[in-house]
Amino acid sequence: MISWLCFEWQTGKVPETGSLVAPLVIRQAEKSEEEGVGKVLKSAFAVDSGWGDVNRTVESILTSATEHVFAEPAPHCLVVLHGSRVIGASLLADANAENHLISGPCILHEYRNRGLASALLAASLGYLAKLDVKAARGFTRANSITARFIYPKFGGTSRPFDGDPLKVEAD
Repeated sequence: MISWLCFEWQTGKVPETGSLVAPLVIRQAEKSEEEGVGKVLKSAFAVDSGWGDVNRTVESILTSATEHVFAEPAPHCLVVLHGSRVIGASLLADANAENHLISGPCILHEYRNRGLASALLAASLGYLAKLDVKAARGFTRANSITARFIYPKFGGTSRPFDGDPLKVEAD
């Protein structure tokens, strides 16, 4: 049986983070970056062995969610850029969603362990605060790297989630 956690943050309590060192930057995605975002999300989950048994399901959900997010005039997506290359992405949902961090902070494998996922999480929570999301939620597997090292940051608290987050709509 798969154990899931729902993390929650009070967005008003998330500290501002410093800017990244050039040529790295975090900003809202542009419509032209949809393909790059899709590649980052697919790669991030494909190389993480903790998702191997549900990778096809996750890939299908993220492909659909990416199309949905990028159909909007201003996509609710943040990207981490190294120069003009998309090396990280975070798909986000509006205030009415059950899961605000659709993809969670995803970073290409060769750029991991540099604090980029934490910086992207902080930027994502700040972005959600601007969307008037008071309590942001994100789901992950209980023993995942995200659950152990990323989501507890910035006051993130967890609780077991009995449902199937892979079936949660990404409105």
